[in-house]
Amino acid sequence: MKKNLVMILVVGFLGGIIGGITWLILFLLNHGIEIIWHVIPENINLTVYPLVVCALGGVLVGLWEKRFGPYPRELSEIMAEVKSGEKVPYNNLHIVGMAALLPLVFGGSLGPEAGLSGVIVGLCFWFSDKLKFALAEVDKIAEIGMAATIGVIFNSPLFGFVNQIEDDGSVKKIPKNTKILLYFVGILGGLGAYRLLSHAIGGGPGLGNFPEIKTLGTNEWTLVIPLALAGSLLGMLYFIFKSIVKKAIHPLKDKVVVKAVVAGVILGGVGIFLPYTMFSGEHQMTGLMTGWESIGVGLLFVTAIVKLLITNICLELGWRGGHIFPVIFSGAAIGYAFAILLPIDPIFCVAVVASGLTGAILRKPLAVILLLLIMFPLSAIIPLVIGAVIGSAIPVPGFLGLDQTE
Repeated sequence: MKKNLVMILVVGFLGGIIGGITWLILFLLNHGIEIIWHVIPENINLTVYPLVVCALGGVLVGLWEKRFGPYPRELSEIMAEVKSGEKVPYNNLHIVGMAALLPLVFGGSLGPEAGLSGVIVGLCFWFSDKLKFALAEVDKIAEIGMAATIGVIFNSPLFGFVNQIEDDGSVKKIPKNTKILLYFVGILGGLGAYRLLSHAIGGGPGLGNFPEIKTLGTNEWTLVIPLALAGSLLGMLYFIFKSIVKKAIHPLKDKVVVKAVVAGVILGGVGIFLPYTMFSGEHQMTGLMTGWESIGVGLLFVTAIVKLLITNICLELGWRGGHIFPVIFSGAAIGYAFAILLPIDPIFCVAVVASGLTGAILRKPLAVILLLLIMFPLSAIIPLVIGAVIGSAIPVPGFLGLDQTE
């Protein structure tokens, strides 16, 4: 009992530190974006500004990787290492942190979860090494710390927990009930610190909240399965693009700087004409929610599909980060496009399509449902479940030569 109480206090304290570090990195990220993409352009009348800045970003990203190595690593890779008992080094956290910030600040269609998780997991291993003399079960702190980071980034304690365990087959040293408690202590400690700092100093805007579903009638329920299938099949484009990009860049496999610059040029060039294809989508979600009707069907479809392509170009050509935020944005954009075409409630339509597409890519239905529930009203629970379950059930085509998980 005493040992469990000590572990709870330790994990709660660590969760607070994780929340503070997450807030700091996102705070620096938002201010970097503000300076590069708002303050400077206001004083420079240059149409090709995105192309120039993204190309410069590609140079910096490439040189950083050439000097220090491929950081940050993908979230799935970090999770697999931690769960298999491998140790993540913590003597290079400043390098990982800068590698995480560079592609995001320069407009990459990426989320911050991979970079932040790399920093936090390294910190957790440092923390656990310092405490091993006192606590025998401290080796699970890295898993709990990663769950706390994901919970804070996406403002969803349940998503942070379920995303960590939904495909977890590892043997637990900590008893099940105790470990569940520790997960939530760490996640809530992180969220508490993050929200406190955000309220006191300022923080990121988050993905926003969709309004209530106003109509749940015959049209909605008749189209729910076709919409879920449409979202899921469009989600398969993510894997098709991934396979195509992997093959296309093979001649540049060892040219780290060239790859990063090519990604920057493509990102910036496309961004001149389709600005929503840049960045994670977190900041643009509110604009999408309020302006979807004026954007139009064609532009919504093109933006969403191109964003899935650009995200893969960034990831495969060395602009490293997460893919969850861009995927959600693409799903929402396609959902709004269908809502213009069909006589159904737009929020219902977005919920089904976005959950179908996100489920198809993440392959974790429960995690997808809990993540999207933070954005959607409770009345959207059934369409979210239908979309996420159908999307996750559709297998990735074997001819692509890709894994079933991301």
